[in-house]
Amino acid sequence: MHNVIWSATASAVSSVEVIENSLSWLTGELADISHEKVKSYHGAKMVRIHARISKKKAAKQSIAFMGSELLKNLADSGDLKMRIDEDNVLHIRLSLSSLVGGSIALPEGNEEQVKGRIKLEVYPGQDFLENAKSLLKDAADFANENGFPREFENV
Repeated sequence: MHNVIWSATASAVSSVEVIENSLSWLTGELADISHEKVKSYHGAKMVRIHARISKKKAAKQSIAFMGSELLKNLADSGDLKMRIDEDNVLHIRLSLSSLVGGSIALPEGNEEQVKGRIKLEVYPGQDFLENAKSLLKDAADFANENGFPREFENV
C-alpha cells in the first residue's frame, strides 16, 4: 500500500476538534491531520478535515486500527471489487457519528460519513482484488493480535 487518506466534512455547528481527535484515533495517531475551510454547494461555510499517512509502513499499520471484524467483513464482501477504482484506490466509508462516539462502523442510510482512500500497491501482472483481500486479511490478523480497535473517549 502506498498511502491512506481519511476525509470528513464538518458544518459550522460541528466540532472540528472532536472530528480531528476521532480521525487521529482511527489512524492510531500515525496521520498528519489538516483542515481547510470550504463552502458547500449552497454557500454554507464548512471545514474539510483530512488525515493523511504517506509512509508505507505506517499506512499499512493504520488500517489495522479499524479492527479485525470490520476488516474481515470488507475482505470477504461481494462488493470489494466495486470499492476499487481504476487507479487502484480502495474506497471505504465509515459512519462519522459512530466514529466520534468511539466505535468504527459502516454507515447506514444517509448519515454523515468519513471517506477513506487506500492507495493499493499493484504491479503489472498482479491481481488488484487479491492484493486488496490480502492487505485487509493481514491487517485483520494484526488487529486481532494487538486488540484493535482500542478504547476511545472523545472529549
